[in-house]
Amino acid sequence: MLINKTFAVILFTTTIFASANASAQDFTGPRVGVELGISDDSFLGSEETSWGVNAGYDFDLGKLVVGGTVGYTDVFGDDFDFRELSVGGKLGAKLTESALLYGTVAYSDIDVAGLSVDGARFGVGAEVNVTPNVFVNLETRYGTYDYDLELYQTVIGVGYRF
Repeated sequence: MLINKTFAVILFTTTIFASANASAQDFTGPRVGVELGISDDSFLGSEETSWGVNAGYDFDLGKLVVGGTVGYTDVFGDDFDFRELSVGGKLGAKLTESALLYGTVAYSDIDVAGLSVDGARFGVGAEVNVTPNVFVNLETRYGTYDYDLELYQTVIGVGYRF
């Protein structure tokens, strides 16, 4: 699915350039978002479609942004099917007044065929405010779980900051 990943990068890059003329925006406040992506149970393995919702609160500290987040992700497909609940933190550095590069760390619980499996998820991404309240993001994640399970995810999202 290299074409899907390439399309996501082109869409996100276009959005960054389109928002270059946007006025300075604050990253502080509660936020909600939706995401669509792909998930692999092994690096460059079988890709499946995922969707999710998330919510959180961020604090704009000048050049840095910190926050907390909760999320729900559902992966469905022919090779594997599971649901994931996560709670974690976010730390980012502003690239411009409306663009943020960030990292995430989360406790994650996945349900695979009725079995609850705990683990940790790490991510890196970019977020761009396209209006004072609307943002888009692109994030890649790696999860490591009990029973030597691993998960690789790449998602593109849109959200609203209150």
